[in-house]
Amino acid sequence: MSFASLLLPFLVLTILSILLIINIIAFFSTFLKRNIVCLLFSLAVILGGMWVTTNIVPLAKITHILPTTYFDALEVISGEMMFTLGNANINFINGVIVLTISNLVLMAAYYFFSDFSWKKKKKEKVMVVSNDSKETYHNDKATKATWGYIKFTSKRVLCRKSNIVMILLTVVVAVVFLLMNMGNQSKLEETIKGQIINNEKYIQEVQKEQSEHKKGSAEYINYGNLIKDSKNDNEDYKKVLSSIEKEDWETVYTLYPKILEKQITDLKHNESENIDGIQFFQQQIAYFEYLQEHDLAYENIDFPIYGLSFTTSLTKIILPIILTICCIYLLAQFFTLDYVKGLDISVLYPLQSKKTFLTKLMLGIVFTVVMYSVLLLSILLITTLFTGNAGLQQPFMLQNSEGVWQAVSMISMFKKWFFLGVLFTINLSIFVYILSFLIREDMFVLITALLVILGFVYLPKLVRGIAQYAHLFPTTYMDSVNVADGFLAQQYGNTSISISTGISVLLVSIVVQFIICIILNNAYKLRKIRKR
Repeated sequence: MSFASLLLPFLVLTILSILLIINIIAFFSTFLKRNIVCLLFSLAVILGGMWVTTNIVPLAKITHILPTTYFDALEVISGEMMFTLGNANINFINGVIVLTISNLVLMAAYYFFSDFSWKKKKKEKVMVVSNDSKETYHNDKATKATWGYIKFTSKRVLCRKSNIVMILLTVVVAVVFLLMNMGNQSKLEETIKGQIINNEKYIQEVQKEQSEHKKGSAEYINYGNLIKDSKNDNEDYKKVLSSIEKEDWETVYTLYPKILEKQITDLKHNESENIDGIQFFQQQIAYFEYLQEHDLAYENIDFPIYGLSFTTSLTKIILPIILTICCIYLLAQFFTLDYVKGLDISVLYPLQSKKTFLTKLMLGIVFTVVMYSVLLLSILLITTLFTGNAGLQQPFMLQNSEGVWQAVSMISMFKKWFFLGVLFTINLSIFVYILSFLIREDMFVLITALLVILGFVYLPKLVRGIAQYAHLFPTTYMDSVNVADGFLAQQYGNTSISISTGISVLLVSIVVQFIICIILNNAYKLRKIRKR
């Protein structure tokens, strides 16, 4: 591997490792009084973790989930650590994931527990609910205030009619697409009927040409062979058509690929070789072979109708934009709720600023992830009820770098693109929180977020020079299915666009944005103190 190819992964792991060390020290500082004791405890945890990683043999199988494993970035990205510990899961991608999650957990823990440090435990905590009543509450009331805040804001946002209408409209759009796809299930039958008609016309033309030659001549015999082949093809087509009408799909799966293979052979012998036509027939062959091998029901490859296959198809076309708009609309309302005139939530549910920040951000993330999941699940369930087939094992067609088509199950692809979609919604939630902190008007937050997100999504398509850097944009991974099947990488001519790159970029983006949120929250807190 070249130095240039190792440099970026090395820097990413090193920066995440340094951040982890800082967060470990910060976490212990919330409990320990003296700096030297805090430093010793932090060193013990860090060095102890590194020692355990390399010396405790029984733990070798789980070392890939220990963040200290990835402190030696060079050994990790070169593969030396993987061979030394005998754990194939130790690699750059897992390192980014483990270190990012560890940093997020420690940051959240530090930010939460810093309000309950040993210095504050010596004093009885008192919170004033209102200046009029002067009623005081002890620490055991803080939990009730937190749950009260969660319930109040949740009801305020989730019970809005516009949000319910938005979800229903999304489901209606999905049902419309489903009905359109169901109306296109006879495409195969229509194609075969059309081929039979074309062959009959071709036979008539050849018979006319044959009649102009003398019987027994070479030309006459050649035309006779063409007529015979076309008639045989028509017989095969009629058998397939009859099997489709009888719904004898096993016969269709056996006969139709043979017809397609013959058509590929004819195209290859043609002087003007049709590459696109060959690719299409090869895809169809792989598709039918998979259906036969796994004994699955037929659906048109371009117009799927079964549960997960339809949901995946819709997510590949239009659903990412709809889901993004829905999530931004919900977040814009929720994050600007505290800034609505005449609504002082802090009086109703008094919380410390750090706890309010964390509660608000986590609620926003939960809302978007739940909305994303519920909408997908609703479409999946409705489609399954319509067709009686969940489509979990239906084939998802992939083309490798050599142009060979292969089929994998829908459920295996779903695990990849769904996880990427969840990471994108988390990233989106934090981004909208930052915007709402700066703008504080729900409509302006909505418009700005839509312009920025959708602008960056379509920018690589409009400006070709940017496409080579598209893998570094978190917005690229909004279209998670097209990332998973390699379509975006092919469209942009950027092979770096992949599931693994997407996970790394989104996780790093989440960490960076979370740090920005902390900085903004602290700056706002200091500004309020100075005003007093």
